[in-house]
Amino acid sequence: MSDISDSEIPEAIPMEELSDADLSVDEDTIPEQKLTVNNKQGLNDALEEIKLDLPWIETQAITSSEPLVVEDVYNDLKRELAFYNQALEAAKEAHAKITAAGIPFVRPDDYFAEMVKSDEHMQKVRQRLLDESQSIKASEEARKQRELKKFGKKVQVEKLKERQMQKSQELEKIKMAKRKLKDGDMNDDDFDIAISDDDEASITKRKSKLPGKNAKRVKKDAKFGFGGRKRGSKSNTADSTNDISGFSAKGMKQGFKGGKPKRLGKSRRQAGRGKN
Repeated sequence: MSDISDSEIPEAIPMEELSDADLSVDEDTIPEQKLTVNNKQGLNDALEEIKLDLPWIETQAITSSEPLVVEDVYNDLKRELAFYNQALEAAKEAHAKITAAGIPFVRPDDYFAEMVKSDEHMQKVRQRLLDESQSIKASEEARKQRELKKFGKKVQVEKLKERQMQKSQELEKIKMAKRKLKDGDMNDDDFDIAISDDDEASITKRKSKLPGKNAKRVKKDAKFGFGGRKRGSKSNTADSTNDISGFSAKGMKQGFKGGKPKRLGKSRRQAGRGKN
């Protein structure tokens, strides 16, 4: 070990702070010199040791194709222009790599700032707005259907009133025609005028409703009768008794023809059995 203590070691003075006079006067002063070491090989070896084998998208590191050379490093404009060109070249190369990898990196057109709420929360809000919109549309559709239903009922009521009025007018015309016909005040011309107001469809409909029997009913009445009292229908009446149009005196003089043959006597019947 050295016998010199720390207090006896002279203090180091930076080289740039020393003048020629100081250097010449005190020769024991230890000058401090700043050494710049640029060991490229050592730096590259250290980089290879710590470098990780990761995809480019994980690091996004871009190395310039050419080293940066500035003619006058003290010229601020030229120095900043060199930095700008180097950054622009790196940005173009990174843009090409990201585009080739198919990774989205451009923000949407409607993006303005970072969202305070999460995407999940905003999705719930959007779904709620959609549900409210659909509910409003359904309510509007139901209201339209109710209005159409009311309008349909109104049209139906108006149609029924029109039919009832037309029916009343037709019945009134028929009553007037019957009244005139009964009183004898209506001639053929009046009847033609009375029915000329009705169209052909109304006349056909009214004729179909007039009382009368169809052909089937008439045929059954001719075969089985047509109602009325049945008891005593075959008994003589005063008119049938006094009616002698079917009486013939000549027919009464002729003998009786027909009837059963006269029965043989007992002896003849027995004789006939013996022959058999």
